[in-house]
Amino acid sequence: MTAPEEDTPAPELAPEAPEPPEEPRLGVLAVTDTTPDSLRLSWSVAQGPFDSFVVQYEDAKGQPQALLVDGDQSKVLISGLEPSTSYRFFLYGLREGKRLGPVSAEGTTGPAPAGQASGEPGPRLSQLSVTDVTTSSLRLNWEAPPGAFDSFLLRFGVPSPSTLEPHPRPLLQRELMVPGTRHSAVLRDLRPGTLYSLTLYGLRGPHKADSIQGTARTLSPVLESPRDLQFIEIGETSARVNWMPPPSRVDSFKVSYQLADGGEPQSVQVDGRVRTQKLQGLIPGARYEVTVVSVRGFEESEPLTGFLTTVPDGPTQLRALNLTEGFAMLHWKPPQNPVDTYDVQVTAPGAPPLQAAAPGSAVDYPLHDLVLHTNYTATVRGLRGPNLTSPASITFTTGLEAPRDLEAKEVTPRTALLTWTEPQVRPTGYLLSFDTPGGQTQEILLPAGVTSHQLLGLFPSTPYSARLQAMWGESLLPPVSTSFTTGGLRIPFPRDCGEEMQNGAAASRTTTIFLNGNRERPLNVFCDMETDGGGWLVFQRRMDGQTDFWRDWEDYAHGFGNISGEFWLGNEALHSLTQAGDYSMRVDLRAGDEAVFAQYDSFRVDSAAEYYRLHLEGYHGTAGDSMSYHSGSVFSARDRDPNNLLISCAVSYRGAWWYRNCHYANLNGLYGSTVDHQGVSWYYWKGFEFSVPFTEMKLRPRNFRSPAGGG
Repeated sequence: MTAPEEDTPAPELAPEAPEPPEEPRLGVLAVTDTTPDSLRLSWSVAQGPFDSFVVQYEDAKGQPQALLVDGDQSKVLISGLEPSTSYRFFLYGLREGKRLGPVSAEGTTGPAPAGQASGEPGPRLSQLSVTDVTTSSLRLNWEAPPGAFDSFLLRFGVPSPSTLEPHPRPLLQRELMVPGTRHSAVLRDLRPGTLYSLTLYGLRGPHKADSIQGTARTLSPVLESPRDLQFIEIGETSARVNWMPPPSRVDSFKVSYQLADGGEPQSVQVDGRVRTQKLQGLIPGARYEVTVVSVRGFEESEPLTGFLTTVPDGPTQLRALNLTEGFAMLHWKPPQNPVDTYDVQVTAPGAPPLQAAAPGSAVDYPLHDLVLHTNYTATVRGLRGPNLTSPASITFTTGLEAPRDLEAKEVTPRTALLTWTEPQVRPTGYLLSFDTPGGQTQEILLPAGVTSHQLLGLFPSTPYSARLQAMWGESLLPPVSTSFTTGGLRIPFPRDCGEEMQNGAAASRTTTIFLNGNRERPLNVFCDMETDGGGWLVFQRRMDGQTDFWRDWEDYAHGFGNISGEFWLGNEALHSLTQAGDYSMRVDLRAGDEAVFAQYDSFRVDSAAEYYRLHLEGYHGTAGDSMSYHSGSVFSARDRDPNNLLISCAVSYRGAWWYRNCHYANLNGLYGSTVDHQGVSWYYWKGFEFSVPFTEMKLRPRNFRSPAGGG
């Protein structure tokens, strides 16, 4: 290997130009502690001291590398090397801006280790976390199997850019040895408000067996304010405020707002990971002062301040109801801030204009003596003193026909088909409404041209009354109506697919179940009525990669996707289902003509307060047991890791799962990926480097018995 010209050892000086006696001199550089991917260098100083040292070498690809070492160090570990490779190292001493030396040494890394079974994980370092952070120190914690390592080597440092050099200086590294019985260490004499890179090595003898990396920042001496205050989604009574956090750690942010001309301030405290907050209950048309401060312990930063003005409110949702040949009723939603009166104006080509006033308490105004088959424009404004609010306007046409012959056909326990005859002049759409058993009115907007609609999700053995109105723009004709009663079921409100099967469902399909049997908590699900006797409620499916599973915590909490395709049902639903009874869980995996399964006799998911912790036991099947390892683990996603690891498993493996450290199953990983264990993997079937093309996760009651006699 040939070193760069500037790094070659300098020849000794001629006798007529001796070194000054006070100038420091390097001693001997030696290579010790050889491993397959690292070499330890140690050196002596013949005369000192030095401010710092620089180690230079070329890596296996011929690229020059440099490492800056503090002046009180006399050894350093060079890692990331290739096995069975010879390296030449040059050591320079730095003193008061001068570079002295170098001295050099050669070393060869050891051969690659052999003997470890393929695919068999060795002892691993895990759970690297930081606690007790101050301006000058922090505690680093980690986990390792008992007796797996003889000792630990901790290397930490910060980038040290210099404006006097064309390129950033190398990483200033410090080292700390920790006995194998200890799993924490305190780093002292650190710089305030500084980001440190951390590398922890587990050593067996002198050999490095595993490593884990992370970063940590010391506290700033003064808590910094957030920055970049922005206001979006400004409405009449609400607005959203966004900000960027300071570089140093904060516990929370305090968002305060009040009327700019004085008033009682309102405050809300949000988590330090949050970057946005919606302000609600604001007064329309008012100017507000908003401040955001960083909070750490009992310390608060200087406030970041901005101003916003809400939208003034007026009447909204103006409609023309009960249109007949010469009559219409204007109806609107009043503004939140009361008005004194309303100004009503109605115009049409070839018809006399109408201008009238309505009291401030009114929400409708009747129009009489309208001209048949005429297009009218109506505008309603509010008046507060001399000021007019923003207007609400619509257009409508007189003399239009309503639909006829509304009937309910093909009525089942949960569905009904409504049909009708379209009027001669086709409307722009229809408004279909019916009352639910809970007393709520459900409205469905239908497009022009349809003459039927199937109602889904109805309750068994329940009377219903349906109403249909033709729409022209914002105009509604008087309704036509019909009544019907749905059929009965053995279990009207099944809690799961097992109970739905007792209602006679024999084919796999989408249907509605009711959490805890409560008719006020319907949930659309897919029931597998064929696998192993049926009765399975499917809560996850991967089949074609069309649905993005790289999502946030809230998406996984409430579910996403299409239950007829790829989807995740939601952790809230899994908790509600499994806390109400005893359930088993099954995983079906397919790849080409191969099909395997894993079944667990007991399956439960805790609440959000427990981070949806997983509990399962009792494996049997043909896929191998890759899930028992995850039992007892909390759920984590890319934006929330309850384990508080420096490097989140969800981020490392591009999924959301009950990660431990990290996974043997990753069924919500990147579809089709075979890189870095990030794919849809089931280790004990196909290993980490295979992404399973089809997966289904499903649950059913533990005591389920198929109506056909199957188990």
